Amino acid sequence: MGRAPRLSLAQQAQVNLAHQMGCSLRAMARLVKKSRSAIRRYLDDPVNYWKKVDCARGRPRKLTTRDERTVIRTASNSPKSLNDIRGQLKLDVSKTTIFNIIQRSGTIVSQKMKKAPRMTADHKAKRLDFVKANLSRKWDTVLFSDEKKWNLDGPDGNRHYWRDLRKDPLLFSRRNFGGGSLMVWGGFCNGKKMKLQFVSTRETSASYQSTLQKAIVPFFRNKRRTHTFQQDNASIHRSISTQNSLKAQKIKVLEWPAISPDLNPIENLWGLMVRRVYRHGRQYNTVQELKDAVEAEWDAITAAELKTLVASMPNRMFEVIQKNGGETSY
Repeated sequence: MGRAPRLSLAQQAQVNLAHQMGCSLRAMARLVKKSRSAIRRYLDDPVNYWKKVDCARGRPRKLTTRDERTVIRTASNSPKSLNDIRGQLKLDVSKTTIFNIIQRSGTIVSQKMKKAPRMTADHKAKRLDFVKANLSRKWDTVLFSDEKKWNLDGPDGNRHYWRDLRKDPLLFSRRNFGGGSLMVWGGFCNGKKMKLQFVSTRETSASYQSTLQKAIVPFFRNKRRTHTFQQDNASIHRSISTQNSLKAQKIKVLEWPAISPDLNPIENLWGLMVRRVYRHGRQYNTVQELKDAVEAEWDAITAAELKTLVASMPNRMFEVIQKNGGETSY
């Protein structure tokens, strides 16, 4: 009778994390859809798990166990390339060998570095204040909004690194981009989308107010008492003229904490659209072609998808508390 299939690298990573969290063998087995004996066999000696299986076949390893541990420590939460790691450690092996060592670790994967602005202690404190003030808010009465830039040649900031699953993810700050692009304003409330607005990449307070006049004022006509408008703290949003304009329309504005895109579900909506607009690595030749694609994908977003995003708000709030004001997983 043959040996049962080995745990894949992804399954090993899941088991490692579940084991650190104190999950039972039964729970871990259910998680990765393997037998308890397979989980126990891996946990008995995770470092040598692959070696035991492969020891009877193949050429001898070029690196010692100590060398392999050094490779793993060097790669841990590092943006270094395979060549960089090999050169730094002065190892006479191929990139493939370095890659295989990292894969066998079971805890390090190649992951895109998540974009996030730098957050100070004051930012975290204000995020906590925001959460405490809004724990009981009815999020299905909030109109979430945001602007989004789209590029002809694909989304911004595709940067990858070696993510150690046992550590917090690395982040990098947003940057400005040039080239063919367009800017849109979008908004939604519960299951209802506002009409997508194509705006200037150099929008002013006056042009932003004109956008809101077309996009949200009709929506708020009969909802001024029950609904609230959300926007971030961009200068054209916070300007005195914009605030006066919204007050004149009797539209309530939600006080929003700075450096908090992770609390706005429309950011996740943009992420969904990015995957669809640029699926299969698609690029666009003209701004009009890109505009048509963005508009089509906006129209294709369903009410169910929007309501799912809104339903995530309580979890976002609690996660801010758990992270003591820090960035959430959203």
